[in-house]
Amino acid sequence: MSDSRRDGARRAAGVRRTSSAKSAGRSSRTPAPKSASRTPKKSGAATAGASASASKGASRTSVNSRHAGSTGKRGGTQKVAATNFLNYPRAGRKNPWRWIPSLRMIVGAMALMVLAGLGFAVWLYNDTAVPEPSDFALAQTSRVYYADGETEMGTFSEINRTELESDEIPQNVKDAVVASEDSTFYENRGVSPRGIVRALVNNLQGGARQGGSTITMQYVERYYTGTETSYVGKAKEAIMALKIDQELEKDEILSRYLNTIYFGRGAYGVQEASQAYFGKDAADMNDAEAALLVAVIPGPSSYDPANNEEKAVELWGRVISREVNVGEMSPEDADALEFPETIEPKSENSLGGTKGYLLDQVRNELVDEGFTEDEINTGGFTIVSTIDTGIQDNTIEAIKNLPEDRPENNHVGTVTIDPSSGAIRALYGGEDFVAQPRNDATQSRMQAGSIFKTFTLIAALEDGYPLDSYWDGNSPKSFPGWTVNNFNNTDYGRVSLRKATESSINTAYSELNLEIGPERTRDTAVTLGLPEKTPGLSADASNVLGSASPTVAEMGEVYATIAADGVHRDSFIVESVTRPDGSSRYEHKSEEKQAMDKNVAINATVALQGPPTTGSARSLQNAMGGRPVAGKTGTSEKFRSAWFVGFTPQLVTAVGMFQPSEDGTTEESLTPFGGVTSMTGGSYPTTIWGDIMSKSLEGQEMLQFPGEVPLDNETRERSAPSPEPPAPKTTQAPAPEEPSEEPSEEETTEEEEPSEEPSEEETTEEEEPSEEETTTEEEEPSDEPTEEKTSDKPTTDGGEDSTEGSDGESSGDGADDGGDDNTDDSGDDGGNTGDEDGDNEALAPNNRAAPGREDDA
Repeated sequence: MSDSRRDGARRAAGVRRTSSAKSAGRSSRTPAPKSASRTPKKSGAATAGASASASKGASRTSVNSRHAGSTGKRGGTQKVAATNFLNYPRAGRKNPWRWIPSLRMIVGAMALMVLAGLGFAVWLYNDTAVPEPSDFALAQTSRVYYADGETEMGTFSEINRTELESDEIPQNVKDAVVASEDSTFYENRGVSPRGIVRALVNNLQGGARQGGSTITMQYVERYYTGTETSYVGKAKEAIMALKIDQELEKDEILSRYLNTIYFGRGAYGVQEASQAYFGKDAADMNDAEAALLVAVIPGPSSYDPANNEEKAVELWGRVISREVNVGEMSPEDADALEFPETIEPKSENSLGGTKGYLLDQVRNELVDEGFTEDEINTGGFTIVSTIDTGIQDNTIEAIKNLPEDRPENNHVGTVTIDPSSGAIRALYGGEDFVAQPRNDATQSRMQAGSIFKTFTLIAALEDGYPLDSYWDGNSPKSFPGWTVNNFNNTDYGRVSLRKATESSINTAYSELNLEIGPERTRDTAVTLGLPEKTPGLSADASNVLGSASPTVAEMGEVYATIAADGVHRDSFIVESVTRPDGSSRYEHKSEEKQAMDKNVAINATVALQGPPTTGSARSLQNAMGGRPVAGKTGTSEKFRSAWFVGFTPQLVTAVGMFQPSEDGTTEESLTPFGGVTSMTGGSYPTTIWGDIMSKSLEGQEMLQFPGEVPLDNETRERSAPSPEPPAPKTTQAPAPEEPSEEPSEEETTEEEEPSEEPSEEETTEEEEPSEEETTTEEEEPSDEPTEEKTSDKPTTDGGEDSTEGSDGESSGDGADDGGDDNTDDSGDDGGNTGDEDGDNEALAPNNRAAPGREDDA
């Protein structure tokens, strides 16, 4: 075949392989040979016409087809073009997809955000000015005021700072602080991106809030911007750190940081810190001492070895480990170090006297609310407390009015609370905070005694037992594994719940506690505000007699819940905090919880009016001028503590008295003074309460408590006493809460608080007889009376409720009438219930809390 034929065949094959449309278009340019064409001319013309027509139609409907879609040769849908730059709503999509932003729109939005962020950063950088160095060194003193906002209570520590030149600051301190606080300090530009990312991840994961701060940023935070936790504040702080890093040498930044940071104990700067912790100049510190100072920086008071040695040792070891990790100390040198000894912290004179306890309580509450100690000391705040100057003065005067022969180691703690808000109106923690930093109102613990019966009373009312339900008040009374006595084994017969409360009858309340379940008494105490971790708080049957050891402040808050118709509010002492520029830094907001039904609180208050009216605290009728009072006395085993907690509609006051040993490790029996032979709750604690409240309520309306109301749940009934109850083994005392432990031979009536020199024919009821009524070696009551006699017990004067039997509240021998809360179960004898000397052989169930106070709340 010739070459021309081959070329023609190839061209013909090419024509056959192309589509008709392409063939038509190409034929107009290069006509194919006649022999190669198989398509009639007519057919080709028709195809061209159809093609032109289709093209013409497409041009008319192109916009519509973009939105409606078009079908290609193979039936597929062609992509519709966007009609605007952002493609929103999205072309060719059906609802709801057409309203979902397209990738183009998302990318555009992100780009705009990045540009805006960069612009904001540039503006913030240019707009942020660094103060002069002297600005950060000028700290302001915070001042605390009484509730009136005008009378100054005191100030927090003045700035105690001695600046050192950079070359005077020990290198071991510099090395330790860099290793511990910012290992990249000498390399970074004032901020650490890695630290910021790490802190951000931690915060997003819900961990403790972190800021990723470098040493430079900490320096800025403390003395330029103040404590910042917001992201905007941190951004501003970072920019200032960048600028300062450009302006100052690294060593200068580090030196200024160490000269101004707060180390605790009132010391600012490394020089004063060295003196405060070790009694030496900073230049003389060794490596172990330098590491300890650095260890306390994150929490100067919390990590002070004097406050928390275990934590201090842990953080001290952490600092040394980091020094080893960065190569500033060899492992051998680190192993050779020993935890350094520190000197005793010195109390600040500004905290001297009784007001020191108030200032310390204010500081503690602010720290709990998120303030740092450094911020409190240097922030220049105006702090308004809740303390009423008049009530506080009345409280101090009431303590001063105690007899001059009061023992030096006799301690009293009091708190007065407004039940409508929880505000602490007065607080007495001791005579001098500098001499005794422990607060006897908020930290010292005392066994509760019969004031705990209130929780059983409320639990019974909630469970459907009315005030007129009846219980066995005879003595002794045996329960499984437990025998309980009333003081002097007095028989009361069957008594109402109201009468059992008025006379604090141990046997009746023990029966009631077992009926409702001891766990109900415990749970009710917690519901009303007593901390679950209160020492001695258990579900044992003897808990009704007061084996737990609360603080005065805790019991005041709990009784305030009753006074507030069952609404619990946390007590507080700080009302507001204002910055130097007048803006608000903090304002208290009360959180309320209906802890018990209002009607239950009303009926509990009705029953609690018995002790101050005809019971162990009835002396208040004269002191209060007939003003209605509700409350309960309490005396613990061996007279180790004595209480009165009571309230009027306006105020609640709790008073507790105890006597620690000389070394402070144990709690002794209260030494009688002022002519009182046995220190019970119905004696001086009640007297103190009356002195405080009678003066504090002068001029205020004499409000009445509501009367008893029917409860919807009163389904439990107890039979009333028989018309002729059995004759008591001893003369029944009508209402004393604290029994006399050594009753006189002629005792024919019971008096809760007898006169000191009663007449020979005294006809009132004495729970605690006067000195002339008792002998020094009378037989002590016990669950099972014996012939043994004791001679080392104090006689009771004001009958109330010593847990040992002094007030009949003790789980055993305590007198009902006078007995308020004698619980052997609370005591060391581990089984006696109410026997003051522990000679009662009755066994109390389960464990007994050791008497005495615990250290910290």
